[in-house]
Amino acid sequence: MDYGRCLTAMSKSVGVAIITMGLAASSLCAGQETVLHTFVNKADGNSPGGGLTFDTKGNLFGTTSVGGTGEFADGTAFELTPKASGGFTFHTIHQFSAAMGDGASPGSAFILDANGNLYGVAPNGGNGCGIVYELSPAKSGKWKETILHKFDGSGKDGCNPSGRLIFDQAGDLFGGTFNGGGGLTNLFCNNGCGTTYKLHLANGKWTETVLHRFTGSGTDGQSPTGGLAFDKGGNLWGTTFIGGAGDSSTCGDPNGSVGMCGTVFELTPNANGTWTESTLYSFVDASTGWNPFSGVMLDKAGDLLGTTENGGSALQGTVFKITPKGKGKVEESLIHEFAGEADGAFPQTGLTPDAAGNLYGVTLVGGGTVFKCKENSGGGCGIVYKLTPNSDGTWTETILYAFLGGADGAIPGDDTLALDANGTVFGSAGSGGDFNAGCPGDVPGGCGVVFKVKP
Repeated sequence: MDYGRCLTAMSKSVGVAIITMGLAASSLCAGQETVLHTFVNKADGNSPGGGLTFDTKGNLFGTTSVGGTGEFADGTAFELTPKASGGFTFHTIHQFSAAMGDGASPGSAFILDANGNLYGVAPNGGNGCGIVYELSPAKSGKWKETILHKFDGSGKDGCNPSGRLIFDQAGDLFGGTFNGGGGLTNLFCNNGCGTTYKLHLANGKWTETVLHRFTGSGTDGQSPTGGLAFDKGGNLWGTTFIGGAGDSSTCGDPNGSVGMCGTVFELTPNANGTWTESTLYSFVDASTGWNPFSGVMLDKAGDLLGTTENGGSALQGTVFKITPKGKGKVEESLIHEFAGEADGAFPQTGLTPDAAGNLYGVTLVGGGTVFKCKENSGGGCGIVYKLTPNSDGTWTETILYAFLGGADGAIPGDDTLALDANGTVFGSAGSGGDFNAGCPGDVPGGCGVVFKVKP
């Protein structure tokens, strides 16, 4: 089934026209959505949301956080193979089961090596704190899983890995964990407030090194959730969902405890193999946004771009830019503030760039359609959006598609979107689709879909 809906609005414009129910595109632009797979809570799993990744042959890979076959199914990995006649063929290539010592609840996009192997994380399972794993294709067409590391949150190791992994030039893997590292246990931290780590392969064995243990005290962040990004100097950049110097009373916490707004941090390699972490920016209130959930990406100029789930003038989330100024200084600016209503609300996902410097992303809810998937969202079940840079430094937002909350999907929560050479956007929505498949969960129901949107 194909669906069409979009509109264009200048960044920071709250007064955009409300989209009404139906399938007609607005007069300003047209985006066409096609559902590539509808999950039915069988061998395919349900609740996709980790993001999609293309290989060099045009195959798409992703994960579901739950489902699969059998009593102890804890999510799946899947492949969508393009057909010569058009469309895609769906295959489940791995089923996770914590009861069998495997990971559980995979929720981040894959990265690939030169041989077509897939690398990802599962935040649960293993020894109880999640795993890093590799999926390798065999000539038979099946895939083999190798667990590279099982996190053990009882000591100084991390727990609950999150966000997409990243390779360095030597082939080492880098990532973060939401909890662990040893130390504080409270409402947000469990035996520590998260870590960043490296996995190094030598003599056929992967060995983990913890690069930084977040303390949750002072200006240090806590709970890194998104992937890391390398700059040209070999430094690593990332975000923490909470922590930092911001006062929580200005970040939506009526109790006012310090440090619930989030940070941007940098990890600098030292000559002796250690890394030094620095909090370079603390989100503080609505004017900066707060709670970055998805990490950052670097543009060609070396600026960092990301999203905050909350904040902005309408308190519906933001897209931000961090510009390094040298000597440990940075400057933040907001390039878009989500308005709810016809605009999206509460972006939890990262940004995907194209070759021209445009940015693509999704919001969890909003879009202005009649069905309301979340309170205080102004209606709507999420949007796919594009941000285009203008010569004067502003950005123009184009809403490529607004989800209706039906068979087209609802609540897109991808780690990152995928783009093909023609500019078609591929992603997944964790709800909607088949309402008779028996998937428990939030409004509106359904097991989720994989979709494409053609601008």
